[in-house]
Amino acid sequence: MTYTKSTRAIKNTEKKTNDKVELIDQAEKYLKHKDTYKTYVKLKKSKQENFYNEHTAEIFLFESTRKYLKEHLGDSKTLNISKWKSEFASMKKEKNSLYNQILEIREEVGQAEKVKTCIEQLQEQE
Repeated sequence: MTYTKSTRAIKNTEKKTNDKVELIDQAEKYLKHKDTYKTYVKLKKSKQENFYNEHTAEIFLFESTRKYLKEHLGDSKTLNISKWKSEFASMKKEKNSLYNQILEIREEVGQAEKVKTCIEQLQEQE
């Protein structure tokens, strides 16, 4: 793999890992605040305002995470957090592998530049 392809692949993998981390984070917040939201919705209208005032942050977080998940999961209603964490770990390994390839390419380029410099010096001496 060339240097350009490796760097492009790393950037692509970084974007995927960032997206996966965000998905995991949103799903965990969703689950954390789900019960509070359910309680809020089940209350009589007369008690909802006080409950909302006491739990504004949780309710807001639940609603925003629900919207995020709906946009990113589409029709799927399954939160496969453990699967997503596994995918994240695989992507992280892939990124590290690509990064190691870049380091190897850099080392090869450095060695080639040294050889080039030696050849140029020999040519100057002749």
